[in-house]
Formats: sequence, C-alpha cells, structure tokens
Amino acid sequence: MGSPRIRGLLLALLMLTPLAFFPGVLTGRSIGADDHRSVHHAFQSEAGGRVHNPALSDPVLQFQGLTQAVVSELKAGRAPLWNPQIFAGAPLLADAQSRPASPWTWLHLLLPMRWAQTLGSLLTIGAFGAGTFLLARRLGWSWGGALVSGLAAQATPGLQVWLLHPHATTLVFLPWLLLAIEHQRTTERGLPLVLVVAGVLCGGHPETAAHVLVGGALFWGVRGPTIQAVGATVLGALIAAPIWLPFADLAMDSATLDAHGGNRLLLNQLQDLLWPNLAGHPAREDFGGPGVWADGVLNPGVPTLLLALMGLTRAKGRWLWAIYAGTLGLALLPVPVLNCARLGSHGAWLLAMAAGIGVERVLERAGEKQTLALAAVGLTTLAGGLHARLWDQTTHEVTLAPAEWTQVLAERASGGRVVGIDWALQPNTGMLVGLSDVRGYDLPVQRSTERFMAALNPQLRRPWFPVESVNAQNRQLLEFAAVRYVLAPQALYGLAPVDLGVPTPLEVYALDDDAPRAWVATGARPAANERESLDFLRAGYASRGTPPVEDLGRRLSEDGQVHPVTLVDQGRRVLIELPAETPDGLLVLADRYDRDWEVQVDGEPAELLRVAGLFRGVLVPPGAQQVRFDYRPWSWAWGWVLFGFGLVGSAGMAWRQRGRS
Repeated sequence: MGSPRIRGLLLALLMLTPLAFFPGVLTGRSIGADDHRSVHHAFQSEAGGRVHNPALSDPVLQFQGLTQAVVSELKAGRAPLWNPQIFAGAPLLADAQSRPASPWTWLHLLLPMRWAQTLGSLLTIGAFGAGTFLLARRLGWSWGGALVSGLAAQATPGLQVWLLHPHATTLVFLPWLLLAIEHQRTTERGLPLVLVVAGVLCGGHPETAAHVLVGGALFWGVRGPTIQAVGATVLGALIAAPIWLPFADLAMDSATLDAHGGNRLLLNQLQDLLWPNLAGHPAREDFGGPGVWADGVLNPGVPTLLLALMGLTRAKGRWLWAIYAGTLGLALLPVPVLNCARLGSHGAWLLAMAAGIGVERVLERAGEKQTLALAAVGLTTLAGGLHARLWDQTTHEVTLAPAEWTQVLAERASGGRVVGIDWALQPNTGMLVGLSDVRGYDLPVQRSTERFMAALNPQLRRPWFPVESVNAQNRQLLEFAAVRYVLAPQALYGLAPVDLGVPTPLEVYALDDDAPRAWVATGARPAANERESLDFLRAGYASRGTPPVEDLGRRLSEDGQVHPVTLVDQGRRVLIELPAETPDGLLVLADRYDRDWEVQVDGEPAELLRVAGLFRGVLVPPGAQQVRFDYRPWSWAWGWVLFGFGLVGSAGMAWRQRGRS
C-alpha cells in the first residue's frame, strides 16, 4: 500500500474518531451546552431545571447570541459591524469573539444552529487530530507514532473543554500553523502559511491567537528562520486585517482587557496532570479544587501521559517536555493582558506529540507484531482520551423554543429596552429571543460603557455588569436609556408590576413603558465632559427635554420639551423621520455614542454630539425632515485596504512560486 493511500486512510480515520467522543450524534442528538437554555429565563415558563455541566454556560450565555446577530446581518446582505441589542449598542465585528470570518460561523449560514454547532465541533476535533498527524509525519514520526499523536491530540483539554467557544476554533490552527511553517522552510512555498495565519487571526479568540502565534514564532526560530516565512506571516495578517484591525481599535478604548488578563494557574491545579479530574468535575457536582476548573484541566489522558513519559528517552521527546514545562511555568505567572492560565491546557498538545515518540519505542519492542501492538496502543490512547474528556461536553436533544412571555414582552417593548436585576435574563441570552438590553456580556468593553455601567451599579462586576437594584441613583439613567421594563427574580418595591397574561419565571415591572429611544428635545444643558454629563443626568439636573450635551454648538432653552419621532433601525444604519413641523432643537438617539458614527440631517453632513456621556445626538434646524446615522468605522475601511495589499502580495508570491516550478 503506497504512502498516499496510507495517509488518506489514516486521515479519514482521524476525521471519524470524534464520533467516539459523541456517539449520541449517531442517534440524532446534538453536541452542545444547549441544556443551559432550560435554566435561562428566556426559555422558561417557571424557574428551575438542571444542566449537565454548569461551568460551560458561555455558549448559551454569551456566544449563541453573538453568532445569531452575525448570521442575521449576513443573511440580510449587510456587514456585521454593529449590534444594537446589548450595551445600548456595541461594535459587533470588532468584538472578535463574534467570529464573522470563521468557517465555524459560516456553517450557521447553511444549517440550523444545533446542527451547525454539532458539525462544527466534530470538524474542529477531526481537523486538530489530522493536522497533528501530518505535522508529526513531516517532522519524522513513524506512521504509527503520527497516528497515535493525532488520536491523543483530539483529547487535548484546551480543545475539548472550550469546544463550543471561539477558543477551540482558534486553537485548531496550531498544528496547521507549524506544518505550514515547516512546509515553507522545506519547499519555499508560503501560500499555506499565508492562509493559516489569516485563519488564526479570524478564529475568534484573540488571546488564544496570541498563544498560537507565539508558539509558531518559537517553532520558526528553532527549525531555522527564513525571511520568506516572515513575509508570508505579514501577508496572512494583512488578509485578516478587516477582522483584527477593528478589534485592535476597540481594545485601545477598553478597560476590560487588563481586568481580564493576569489569570494564572495555582500550584494545586497541577495535580490534574496525575489523573483526570482528580479534584472533581462540575458536571458531577463534586468539583472542590482551587481556581477556575476549565483553566486547570491539564490531563490529556493517562495512556497519552505514559507514552509521553516513554518519549523522554529520545531527544525530541525531551525537547517537547521542556517546552511543555515552560508553558506550565508561564501559566503559573500573572502576566498582564494575557490569560496565561490557559497555556497549561493548550500546551498539553505537546504531550500528544511526545506520545507519538513513545509509541515508536513500543513498536520497536513489538517485533513482528507491530500492527497488533499499534492497534492496541491506538485504542488504548483513544480510550484514555475518552475517559479524560468524559464529563467535559455531551450531546442533547434540547430543542427549547423562546418562552411565550418573552415574545409578549418583546412586542410590548417594541423598540425599547429591558434590564434584569442580578442574574435575571442575561443580556446576550435575551438577544436570542429579541429583547434588547442596556447591559451586555462581552469583551472588550469601551470605557464610556463601563462608566455608564458603574453609574448603574457602583459595585462594578465584569464581564456581565449586573444591575443589583433600581434606585434613585440609577432610575433616571435607565429611563433615559429607553429601558421600559425591569425583570427581577424577586419582588421589587416602588415599581408597577406588569401582568403579561402568560406564565413567567420572573417578576416583570414597568419602569417607563413609553420611554422613547429617540426624540427631539428643545432644550439642552452644556456639559464639560462625559463624567459631568453623566452626573447631571444621574443627579436630576437634566432630563429628556433638557439633556446634558458636550461641545454644544449653540445655546438651547434651559426648560425644554420632548417631541416624538419615528425610528427605523437597520443595524449599521438608523433612519429617523422628524415631525412635520420640527422645532429648533436637539435630536437624541439613546444608542451608544461612537466616533465612527456619521450623521446627516436632510442629506447634509452634521456634527455628531455625545449626550449624557454615552448616547448620540445632533442639532436639527426648524423644518428638518430626516436624520440618518451610518456606522462607518475607519478600521473596517482601512482593514479592506490592507486586505487588498495582502491579496496582491499573495498573488505575487503564488506567481513567483509558479515560476520556480
């Protein structure tokens, strides 16, 4: 049997083995944490329910809403630039974790969410194993050693624990990046490296992308640096610029990156290397270990660990262990910005590579029974991986639809917003049922948004910014932000209860059920900066009729009135029809201000103003008929310029390589 045929058969095997982790798929069940819908209020008629793994709430709590927003915009033929449903409006593409350029997201354009999620998960595991197998072969591992490395890699904790997160769809490029670097070094063909670098940067998780790219840089340095590899890396980064440049722009205006970084492993968490889940597991409800469970999952499977130890007899094995020890050492350090805690689980992939070297020792001793020995070792490695990952992910038959009360409330809110007290109706989950929130669960978050969140709740808690009560200090802010209804898990005082006519798991209260999202104010109160503007509104020195405004171009009344308008929201464009006899005043749109929003009044450019420290406004002259807001981020435009350079450079590289052949 020729080498290409062997390679093809083994790759096919590695693409099928993910089904061993999720046999329920064969009976029509879907991979996911979708059982979390059963305990989220948006899918409940009454409180209660249990979930498989309470530590894996993010796929439903955060990412499904973002994915749905991206897919909705793409299907409407619009670039997914802006998300009006959380934080009173927030960048969508620049969030990065919305991963609009990831193949994982593209599956959602073709399939229902549950099946796109399932197929994407199987392909992620399969591609990681296949890439590891091909890399091992390229580096000199035997067929058997490479196969076992591929099987072991599929149980890498950093891949499977975060399988439904953008972390995994970024980490999956790690072996392919090293393979592309090696391919470029030996053949001087750099296009695969261009594509893989672009894939890493579009994977959806910037921190994991940093880990992968640093790993690639170290591999490049060890294997023999070439200037062509640097050029290919730059071209890949240019091609991905429409994705990473908006994120970088947003991150520069964010305070949450530093707050999110500095995470590290605790020494006691290293015990997971001895045996999987030695400190317990959240899905068994017996986790009693220190630190964050997901970051401290390190064991790739006991057989993989034993084979990797056998690999210490070879120089390559010792190098792999030394590098892994380095990743564990970094994981124990509190490095700012980066989340180093996850380096330990990402680095466990090195043990899968080392296991392939250990297999070669086993095969050497097997003599004429090498085929039988390889089958036994391969099955044992797979079984060990299944044991280690047994509780991390599962399959479900969950097909929960939005609860009836959410549809009734969405109709009543009709363009207005809601806010939940504490854990009531998590905001990104509310996106799944069409409810817009003044809060959000997201990173990075801009400083102006954080300032507003701190005004709503001085005990600021990232990353989901809960509001703990409605009181005299924040009520004016909530009403100004077009919050019409308040949801709470228990009774509140001072608000009017609302009977939606259907069962609800929460108490529903009307805050201001006529709160407009946009209006014309005939008055205004000048403010020196964001903080003063916000303080004026919070203290009651300003109102809808006389809102606080920075850099006000002309003087307006100190005792203004409110005039209604008609609003049409198209995501990155908002159209507002003004009254037939528009007075001289200020149009206020209670959506988040961003310098990349442009505004026109009756087709003429106008100056965008910041209102109440967070929202948008524009002066309108008497008789004006229409105002149009367009979101045109400079980073998106320049990202495409850089993409063009990357595309031209890649075409030139391909032509040059074609000439050599």
